[in-house]
Amino acid sequence: MPLPSDYPEFLASDHLSGRTRDILVTRLEDDRLQAPRVLSPKAFAVLEAILPVLLPQEDILGNSPLNLAVRIDTALAGPRDGWRFAELPPDVTAWEQALLTLDDLAQAQHSMPFPALNASEIGQTLDELAEGRHGINAANRLTPEQMQKWSFDLRADAIECFLADARVQDALGISANLNGGDGVFQGFQTVDANERESFEPSPKFPSAKPRDKTFP
Repeated sequence: MPLPSDYPEFLASDHLSGRTRDILVTRLEDDRLQAPRVLSPKAFAVLEAILPVLLPQEDILGNSPLNLAVRIDTALAGPRDGWRFAELPPDVTAWEQALLTLDDLAQAQHSMPFPALNASEIGQTLDELAEGRHGINAANRLTPEQMQKWSFDLRADAIECFLADARVQDALGISANLNGGDGVFQGFQTVDANERESFEPSPKFPSAKPRDKTFP
């Protein structure tokens, strides 16, 4: 089945396996989801407020940013890698409680829900989370130490979900997925940092640096 014309051209490459193509296309279609799968609506609203401050997308994707909140919620639905900080509960519980902790803190400190905070206030909160300065010692909420650990997961998952998208890979010239195909191995012959093979997309983001073919 032909791909929509607005999808990255490299998705049609015979250097991309069908399985990888299906995964990348599914991620593009996840943006159409309107409701979270595992997070509560209140926690999801906090996540939606955080992400544009944590990871601005406009310079790379212009006026068509990814719905990163949906991407992260979908990733939380699993399967996961099984790794987590010992101080934190299982992933879905940790994210739900962390986001609700942020909302409670916003109510206590600013007399408003977290999504109503401005970008400067959200940015300051993110910085202070990484310093272990925010948390609540109460049931179903995370302590300052736990919030600090979770803030590392927040950053890691946001970046992972962003870079896993085909449009982002296309904009940055990331071509590590083009290492084969179906039924035949078609690896890279040129591996110098400043050279590209004919089947590799060129970076569309002006300041993108030459890609590293070892990118996972």
